[in-house]
Amino acid sequence: FDNGRIFNAGSGALNLPSGSTMIVASEIFGRDSSGSVAFKNAALTFCDDEDPHWKVKASRIWLLPGGEFAFLNAVVYVGKFPVLYLPAFYYPKDELLFNPAFGYDERFGYYFQTTTYLIGRKPLQDSDTSSDDDLAAGIFNFMRPSTLKEQKREGLVLHNLDENFKGDASSYLKFMADYYANLGFSTGLSGVYKPTSSDYISSIEAGAQLAFTNTVFYSGGKYTPYSSDGKIEKDKSNFLGVEAPFRYSGKLSASIKKPFSLSLSMPVYSDPFFTEDFEKRSEYLDWINFLLGQTKTDDNDTEDTSSQTSSFEWTANASYSVPLPNFVKPFISTLSITNLSADISFNSKSRTDSDFSSAAVDWRTYSPERSFFYPSQVVPFKIAAKIEGTIFKYPFENVYEKFDPPSFPIELEIPEDLKSQKQKEANSQNSETKDGTQKKSEKEKDDALAFSIQELAPKPKENIIDVKGIEYKLGYSIVPQFTSQINYNSSDLLEPSDFKWGNFYSTYYQIKIPTTISSELGFRNPFVYSKNDFTFNPIYQTHPNLDGYTSESSKNSVKLSDYKAKKMDLVNDNTFSINPFAYSDVFKDSSIAWNSSIKIIKTEFIGDAEKPEWEYAVMKLTDEETVTSHTVSAKLAAKESDDFSQSLTLTSNLPPQLDEYTLNASFSFPYASLSAEVGIKQENEDTDNFIWNPFKQSATLKFFSGKLLFSESFNYEMEEKRSDSMKLSFSWNDFQLSYIMQYTTCYDFDSSEGWIAKEDKKFVPYTLSLAYSTSGKNFKYWKKRITWAPSLTAGIVYDCVRPTNSYFRFVPSLTFKIHEAFELSFSAETQNNVIFRYFQRFTKYDNVISGEENMFVDLWNSFAFWGDGQFYDSDQLNRRSSGFKLKTLKVSITRNLHDWDMTGSISFKPRLVTNGSGAKTYDYHPYITFAISWHPMPSFKTELIDEYGEWQLQ
Repeated sequence: FDNGRIFNAGSGALNLPSGSTMIVASEIFGRDSSGSVAFKNAALTFCDDEDPHWKVKASRIWLLPGGEFAFLNAVVYVGKFPVLYLPAFYYPKDELLFNPAFGYDERFGYYFQTTTYLIGRKPLQDSDTSSDDDLAAGIFNFMRPSTLKEQKREGLVLHNLDENFKGDASSYLKFMADYYANLGFSTGLSGVYKPTSSDYISSIEAGAQLAFTNTVFYSGGKYTPYSSDGKIEKDKSNFLGVEAPFRYSGKLSASIKKPFSLSLSMPVYSDPFFTEDFEKRSEYLDWINFLLGQTKTDDNDTEDTSSQTSSFEWTANASYSVPLPNFVKPFISTLSITNLSADISFNSKSRTDSDFSSAAVDWRTYSPERSFFYPSQVVPFKIAAKIEGTIFKYPFENVYEKFDPPSFPIELEIPEDLKSQKQKEANSQNSETKDGTQKKSEKEKDDALAFSIQELAPKPKENIIDVKGIEYKLGYSIVPQFTSQINYNSSDLLEPSDFKWGNFYSTYYQIKIPTTISSELGFRNPFVYSKNDFTFNPIYQTHPNLDGYTSESSKNSVKLSDYKAKKMDLVNDNTFSINPFAYSDVFKDSSIAWNSSIKIIKTEFIGDAEKPEWEYAVMKLTDEETVTSHTVSAKLAAKESDDFSQSLTLTSNLPPQLDEYTLNASFSFPYASLSAEVGIKQENEDTDNFIWNPFKQSATLKFFSGKLLFSESFNYEMEEKRSDSMKLSFSWNDFQLSYIMQYTTCYDFDSSEGWIAKEDKKFVPYTLSLAYSTSGKNFKYWKKRITWAPSLTAGIVYDCVRPTNSYFRFVPSLTFKIHEAFELSFSAETQNNVIFRYFQRFTKYDNVISGEENMFVDLWNSFAFWGDGQFYDSDQLNRRSSGFKLKTLKVSITRNLHDWDMTGSISFKPRLVTNGSGAKTYDYHPYITFAISWHPMPSFKTELIDEYGEWQLQ
């Protein structure tokens, strides 16, 4: 203090990211012997502008020792507008050992939650602004720290120190105890263990929570713990027939890295409503939500199921790769269990037993015992393994003994006559700095001596290719799989105790053992390459138990699906390619390739459910169902540079597939590209007639770095001798013109019935469109502090088939921005769906659409609020008759300030509403959004300093 003033110590007042300073203005203030400073009729802000962007005015403000502060009769202002009133507010810097949190909920009533960390400490709270109810919390989130501080416990208080916490807050064990005025109380333990240096354990998480509650009823527009009979109904739980006088939840999850990979997840809930009642917890004192929460009301008893648990799973997954000794490689290169898992799926179901049905209606409606969990599906065992390796490989791999490179006590230097001019200049520069180098320590000199004679090593010439000889590899791969499954039926479950683990609905298991023998041969690869695979894929599937299927037809249907799934197939896949110009930079993409896929053994089910019988068809090279793919292709390609390339590809089907020949040609030039494809194929196996495949062609032209682009595509049905489709597109900067013709259904217009489809299709003009879209231009003024950016998207589409479907769309927008101040945007969308009436008199469809046929008059009418001899026409006849309709009008603003962001928008959009009588009207009420969020600060600190008789507040 100095003559009744408190000096501001500058940027040290608050540890904010932006360096803001807390500023307090007051009529009168004082300080007591404990160090507390009191302000009367004061205003507080962190914004150091002359006209603060926000502030808090209060009749009393206290800055308490330890960095705490309090308000009395406080009003929060944004600019000059009050947005929130707080009768009293207290912000503690330090935390209590049990982390209390209290509040009010319409259903729970007043509640008090405590969390005591027995091991570890409380982690930072995740920010969440997803709900509109959190708006006030978002405004005041600057009071929550964004960094952890070291703490010192004194009694029940954890004092935050100035140093940042450098430990790990991810591992902890905490004790929870909560009380709810209407609901009851709950208690539990929760822990997480995440070792930072363990090679074996990734994480372990476990917890359990017990809740001793009573049913909360909704009566008379409010929630109460009393039933219609005036009694308190205590809640019980029943999980799979195990009854308990309390509700509960539990969780166990673990993740292990070594010696094998394992993940385990086992949650459990006594009822589907447990998470809705107890999952929403807090470990922070939230004064704002507490004050606002008391004003919230619920005007209906509609059940919110968004936070309920309808199902959960117990899962266990493991995998393991067997470390193999070198002497078994490469004969066995991989031996692993890729997946070993088991899981149980739980679903929820409503109670329908007689005891429940005879209970009071209000208890049946609101009791958590009204639903229960049951296992719906069990996967007792599921495994997949993989074994692969190389049986034979040529050339043989040579194993060399590793040795360390030689070290030399001194640096090897290049003889002077072998040095290049650049190296001589570098040596000259090094000699000039020799005096500085001599000042180095002996250790630095030793480190500076490097063995480097790269300049003496021969440098390989460019474009040298390693030409290999004959390479051969014979390998194998076995991937066995086993899956088992048990299903339960819920139709017979009336209450939790009805479930029995042995009452199966059905059981199922499947075995697969796909085995592949792969042979690869290459000669100067990629000059010649061949690959041959034999894959044997046996599949066995059955349902040993079908007790849940009551009818024989349903059982037989399941049996038939199992019989059809059984396979003993053997498939051979072949690939052979020759690249005769593999070592040519120009023709290296040219090749001749042959591919085939043959079912050597094919399984077919030919029996029925009573007498299952399979037929194993042996390979028939003349059967197209045996040889499923058989093609040969030849490609001649030349690539002179990145801009010039050509390719010609001929592809043909080989017997027993139906003959088919396809020719594809593509050309690329600096400003153009062209491609075309044509082919013929055999009509069917009973005739030798050939039919044409569609002719496909496309081309593009690009100029001025792609700013001017012309593209074209055309499809022609050669067999039917008709055009199928054509598209022409032209674009220049922001403009695009498109014209499409298509073989489609045509229509005739009838004044009473509208468009009537014709029977025959024709190749006719389909659409003609013109579009414009700005690429985003910014205009900056006044030293680039003011920016405005206009934007426009517009398009007109003419439907050549049904012209009345033509439309025009116009979307302008304007963004005005002041640097580090605010951003204001205006946008609108207008659409006209009756543009055809402006020129319909020039077509054969005269008077199809009634209304103004002069486009400019119609546009003027869209703004005409006047009419019928009056300045304002209440019926708005002109505007209603205009085809230009405003679809959306939106104004948005963004304010980015030192420590908070404000965003808001208001939009108008006609909304079709149906009233109770069925009449439809348009609603034009605005849609308004507004949000304010504060930037969190790492810490809050106040300090009074007596500097030679002058008091300073920091």
